[in-house]
Amino acid sequence: MASNAPVAASPAAAAAADPLSFMTRLSPSVYIYRPEPSSSACPSSTSATPASPRLILLASWMGARALHIAKYVRPYQALFPSSPIVLVRSELRHFFGPRSADVDIAAAAPTIRSFFPPSPPQQHQPPSSQTEDGVSKKKNSPELLIHLWSNGGSTALWRVRKALLSNPDFLFPKYTIVFDSSPGQFTYGGSLAAISAGLTGPKRWLMLPALHAFCAWFWVLHVVLGRFGFQPGPLARMAAAQNDAAKWKGREVRRTYIYSEADHLVDWRDVEAHAGDARLKGFEDVRVERFNGTAHVAHARGDQERYWRLVRETWEGVD
Repeated sequence: MASNAPVAASPAAAAAADPLSFMTRLSPSVYIYRPEPSSSACPSSTSATPASPRLILLASWMGARALHIAKYVRPYQALFPSSPIVLVRSELRHFFGPRSADVDIAAAAPTIRSFFPPSPPQQHQPPSSQTEDGVSKKKNSPELLIHLWSNGGSTALWRVRKALLSNPDFLFPKYTIVFDSSPGQFTYGGSLAAISAGLTGPKRWLMLPALHAFCAWFWVLHVVLGRFGFQPGPLARMAAAQNDAAKWKGREVRRTYIYSEADHLVDWRDVEAHAGDARLKGFEDVRVERFNGTAHVAHARGDQERYWRLVRETWEGVD
């Protein structure tokens, strides 16, 4: 007699149905992965080894599918098996509803803060008990690795930072950051392509009029108002926020830009201009890595070895 008992899905089937099933969902757009204790070299948030980030923060491009995001999360698990990972997804609806986006993405803040509790007051030690090199290295050691993709990821990171700093007692940790295909400035065609990238079939055609209207409004904000002396447009403000020296120069250890001339959504000259602006504002360790012939947020697919070597070197530094 056949049994009517439900059959549990295999891990492979679960992964196929939801490629991010190994992560815990904290909100519609925020996830966390916590390593198994057996694979973790740092069982608590306060005992991470210098070789591994205490936390990895990923901010994906707008409309990125779970399958594509997982292709970046998995290599991070391999590179830093002891490090927890927080993922913030950028969704098309965030651009139409910024207030709800703030609430959605702010769900990441309490979890991130939990990995970086306030440090207890340090006892004064005589100079003879400390080496100058040792103190310098400790002060400059990052604890947080940030990786963002495209303008969607840049905007998501801005929202995360805003939520974190809403607590005046929170000190943003020392960090390194990878900019993949970001940040870019406004172009009508590039913006339309970006916000419609995840739409296919009839849904795309039904949404196109609204998307064109949205891009036209962005054109007014960036071109008519932004370029003629009024308030800068949203993308310009997001790019400027990443180079806010007053907030981040003392916290950022190093950054790397990964980009390509073949990217039709984000102009390579915008990326290099942003890197140049960062240097002018005092960010000391700024690295630019131009890939050849790779499309928007597809540089890892073009040269995996180089891409993940850059990620590792952004974290560890290059002598």
